[in-house]
Amino acid sequence: MLISLLLTGLAVADDPLHQPGASADAYRPAAKPRPGARHGRRKGKKESWKQRFYARPMLAGSSFTTPDGETSTALGIGGEGGLRYWEVNKPFPRLRGRTRATVEYMMSVGTTGMGIKAGSFLGPAWKNFALESGLDLSWDRYEWGDVRMDPTIGAGIPVIASAGVKGLSVYAGLQPSWVNNEARVVDWSETDEFGFGHEFSTFVGGAVGIDDMSLSVGYSRRVTVFGIQQGYGVSANIRG
Repeated sequence: MLISLLLTGLAVADDPLHQPGASADAYRPAAKPRPGARHGRRKGKKESWKQRFYARPMLAGSSFTTPDGETSTALGIGGEGGLRYWEVNKPFPRLRGRTRATVEYMMSVGTTGMGIKAGSFLGPAWKNFALESGLDLSWDRYEWGDVRMDPTIGAGIPVIASAGVKGLSVYAGLQPSWVNNEARVVDWSETDEFGFGHEFSTFVGGAVGIDDMSLSVGYSRRVTVFGIQQGYGVSANIRG
């Protein structure tokens, strides 16, 4: 799930509104209304939606720390693909969103893990700032040495804020999650960590765009009943 969280945030940071290859309509504010015009629409252009496919691979490093202070590390690979969509030819704020799926695999001596996620997200976007939330369904399993996190399905609600200018953006977010496995439910009264839900994650990062390419970096932190998972990732955009 760590790589999935990183990919979720990185996809927000790497939004068309902040990238050099973005359509001019994505940046252009709606024209000021002329006498008799409504809602500031540009003459001859109707409010509409644009869409674009994107895909991105990712390489990540992860660590897991138990309440006793024992730490395990692992390398991870993963990827995300989906469809972005956003409004054009209307005043800000405009809606933008994504529907995507991610897959991750982690491996190291004594450590294995796999996670799959699928979700849709939507929110308002201004010229240099945006908010996004939605529903993220997941399945994952991990083994960190002697710590076994049994397979479970779950649902999370990420809330992500991003800000940027053309070619440069940053993001930060949080995600409470609920799982169908009682053995993986955090009892917040027995931990000093902040959170709610059955598990709780936070993530931050940013992206830099050059011509038609973009490079993104991110960090995520996930509180589980077994300990703290942390992830550090680097991703390159293929398209979108």
